[in-house]
Amino acid sequence: MALAALLLTSMHHAYGAYIYDTPWRLHVVLVSGLAAVALIGSLRVLRRRSADVVGEIASWVFAAIVFILPVAGIGVFEGGYNHAVKDALYFSGASLRVMYRLFPPPAYELPNDAFFEITGVQQLAVAVVTGYYLYFLVRNRWRQRGALSLGLESQHHSSLMRHR
Repeated sequence: MALAALLLTSMHHAYGAYIYDTPWRLHVVLVSGLAAVALIGSLRVLRRRSADVVGEIASWVFAAIVFILPVAGIGVFEGGYNHAVKDALYFSGASLRVMYRLFPPPAYELPNDAFFEITGVQQLAVAVVTGYYLYFLVRNRWRQRGALSLGLESQHHSSLMRHR
């Protein structure tokens, strides 16, 4: 899902750069591409070395990137604030003064393109699902780590008992 969020935000920002003649939006495509490479790389390392310290580092790199970019940055800020909140205020009749204060041009556009706004809000939806999966990934990793540590402690305890 994290890769879907990166792809969606790349498409959304490239489209926005084109329709609003704002090429600076294209930086998101580069950032998303670099994040995708880092996610794929850390996931490959994690799958190969899940039980050692390298795998542990890879799992934290993966989780941090997913949380910072697809969940918080793309989902909460971009999809949530930049689109869902903006659209809700606009379509509920907020004054232009309020809209321009909260969403100043040229960084923001008032809703005037359905595809741009829909893909913008979709970023929040994809981030919620991504965050859900990330939660379970981290929880399961911690449980697995706890089970390994308990297993080692009980082995160590058994070993000590035998030597007495």
